[in-house]
Amino acid sequence: MEPCFNQGTLHKPKKAHMTSKLSLRPIIKTKEFEKSTEEERFQTQTLRPILKLQNELILGLYRNHITESKSTFHDLSLENKILFVENSLQKNIVLKNKLLGVSLGMFTIEELAVYSTNTSLFNKRIMGLIVERIRSQVTLI
Repeated sequence: MEPCFNQGTLHKPKKAHMTSKLSLRPIIKTKEFEKSTEEERFQTQTLRPILKLQNELILGLYRNHITESKSTFHDLSLENKILFVENSLQKNIVLKNKLLGVSLGMFTIEELAVYSTNTSLFNKRIMGLIVERIRSQVTLI
């Protein structure tokens, strides 16, 4: 449900919109550890399912990056492709922000509140997961 504009005021979308985001996410079976930190639980319960859901979009954005950069990515060896992925995601701030946006856009308001407690840490976790996701599928790019 889109936000409504009425005489210059913005009405909040109904809560059902946020729960529908949760219903889109795949269920990832993991073992719960008693000693997991809040950050680890957030990564397992929120970040991993979001990134799995957004996998095709993440790979598509990365394919676009390769095309736009006019790189020789497709001519590289598998090992060098993996290095290319790591380097490009560390150095290309625009690409990094697009990929973070793909993740953050799937947060609920409650998850955004958790993320906001330590954005730097969660951004590192998100990017680490994205790098691993792209690296593990580099042959599909």
